[in-house]
Amino acid sequence: MEDLEHCGFIVRTNAYGSRKYNAIYRLMDNFSLFFLKFMQENKTDDSSFWSHNYTSPLRYSWCGLAFERVCLQHVEQIKTKLGIQGVITTVYSWSVAGSKDKPGAQIDLLIDRSDDVINLCEIKYSKAPFQITNTIDASLQNKRERFIQETGTEKAVHLTMITTMGLSDNPY
Repeated sequence: MEDLEHCGFIVRTNAYGSRKYNAIYRLMDNFSLFFLKFMQENKTDDSSFWSHNYTSPLRYSWCGLAFERVCLQHVEQIKTKLGIQGVITTVYSWSVAGSKDKPGAQIDLLIDRSDDVINLCEIKYSKAPFQITNTIDASLQNKRERFIQETGTEKAVHLTMITTMGLSDNPY
């Protein structure tokens, strides 16, 4: 595992509040991910496979996952854009299972800052400015509330949207 990590094929992200245990390992090698998602599962002789699948949910899902990986590989640039490049930070992931009373929550990029602020980063791929709807807003608020409840943090928790085309202006 260490060799794969050192070569950049995988990346280890610690779970918030844990230095060693509950780490999440992600396959980050773009060719391997592409092969596993498109080539291995699609045994076809269709010479126009890409044209036929350009607007498919499979391709759109792939774009979202690829954008998420790009963001995870460029945390330093994200910190610069947030204006926190001079602040000591630690990057984590975090998740909690759902229950009968509360839905689960997952945060792929959490930036814990030494200035007592935590950025909960929601990464969304979109071909146009991303629009936060009532449903998405409720999901974001749930993630924030569950994170605060489960971790007991006393730091300020900021929801941070990372999108391909920015956000559309609306009530949310």
